[in-house]
Amino acid sequence: MKIDCTDMACPQPVLEVKKALEEIKEDGILEVKLNTLSSIENCKRFAINNGYEIRENKLEDGTTILAVIKGYPCDLPQEKSGNFSNKTFFIKSNSIGSGELGKKLMTGFIKTALELPVLPKNIIFVNEGVLLSTKDENKEIIESLKKLEQKGVAIYSCGLCLSAFGMDANDLKAGVVGNAYETLLMLTNSEVVSL
Repeated sequence: MKIDCTDMACPQPVLEVKKALEEIKEDGILEVKLNTLSSIENCKRFAINNGYEIRENKLEDGTTILAVIKGYPCDLPQEKSGNFSNKTFFIKSNSIGSGELGKKLMTGFIKTALELPVLPKNIIFVNEGVLLSTKDENKEIIESLKKLEQKGVAIYSCGLCLSAFGMDANDLKAGVVGNAYETLLMLTNSEVVSL
């Protein structure tokens, strides 16, 4: 089966991939045509997280064909081990409160997360929160986020929010671009700590 998801806004490519995979009743290959870095990464992550093997082929016209392989046995990457809670940190701002104090509180909060005996499973940045994973001025936070990633914490920054600030996946200093579908799944399947 082949589907064309070029020029689709988040989260439509992931939803189209999900729908198409549900239509493939047995073993098969879904070929997805994509043309943005965030849609490619989101669809790859969705496929891998749902147990599918993927192959990626970049074409000369700038598009990518993502082959999602359903049903054939394969070795999939294992999730990193660690001591994780079922918590998702949902960060909606680049500060806790206003002014310099609010920025210092946010820096302290994220740095302290490294010291928790049980780590959060996910950290999701939306709205102005995406500035924490992208801007060089947030060097301390970015270093802490990288360390949390190394320990196995999944870090996502909203693709639509990045676009609103004139940024994309290339601007991320830590984590990956998230999408609305994955975000809603994480929020409904975990205990949410919202900032």
